[in-house]
Amino acid sequence: MKALSLTKTIHIHPLFFLLALSAILTGAFYEFVILMTLVVIHELGHYLTAKYYGWRVSRIELWLFGGAVVSEEHNTRPFREQVSVVLAGPLQHIWIFGLLSILQGFYGPHSLLSVAFFYNTLILVFNLMPIWPLDGGKLLFYITTQLFSFQRSLYFTLFISVTSMVLVSLWFYLEGRWTLAGLLLAAFLLIENGMEWKRRTYTLMRYLLFCTYRDCSKLKPKFIKVEQDLLVRDVLKNIRCNRKHLYVLKQSPSFYIVDEQECLQAYFDKKQANLRLRDVPKLAL
Repeated sequence: MKALSLTKTIHIHPLFFLLALSAILTGAFYEFVILMTLVVIHELGHYLTAKYYGWRVSRIELWLFGGAVVSEEHNTRPFREQVSVVLAGPLQHIWIFGLLSILQGFYGPHSLLSVAFFYNTLILVFNLMPIWPLDGGKLLFYITTQLFSFQRSLYFTLFISVTSMVLVSLWFYLEGRWTLAGLLLAAFLLIENGMEWKRRTYTLMRYLLFCTYRDCSKLKPKFIKVEQDLLVRDVLKNIRCNRKHLYVLKQSPSFYIVDEQECLQAYFDKKQANLRLRDVPKLAL
């Protein structure tokens, strides 16, 4: 579903209004206000941290029980920045716990404070689950990109995400905890994972295009022995965010090395996706 524009910075998902209507009809308006206040503070943590690092942020989207800072730079920034931006949201709930404790100390127990404590805990724990596109899912993806190829990290993250959703859904079913809001949220997350799977090729191509022009001087090189008939498009499936691959091709009576950047240039600049590695150096002639 397409988000509705409240301002140039804030967009609201249609399911948000369904939740708001449900809260009004069930007499839970104050609880809804508390919930959305916590969500907005959470997203502002992401937004302000991204702006601090100079990210190009297009908007903040408010979803059902959550939101997202939309930026085209999520997969192309340094690991430290990515982790900082992701953790900036959950960290907001730490000082919120402190504020709520102070208020409780001044005013004593109150039903709205109890609601605030509950939702603050719920948002913190829920967002750290390894489910895409929650903070836990993004954090899992960023960590795995440090260990595996970009493509494998994406596939692994989506697999863990769907598996986690199935297990949580099964637990909710066995415990009889399903609610209308829970069903809507589960449907939303399932749709988001499906959409991310459908655009996996686009996501990879966009990252490969970024890698074509990135500065590789500080990346750790890794030499890999490969067959000279290996195709360029197959080589690029191994690309990583923290490595520079140098492919060693053995030819009688000697051998030579093909740089990963040469493969990227052959793929995008020369449109030679099916070129064999042994022929890559010929493009420079």
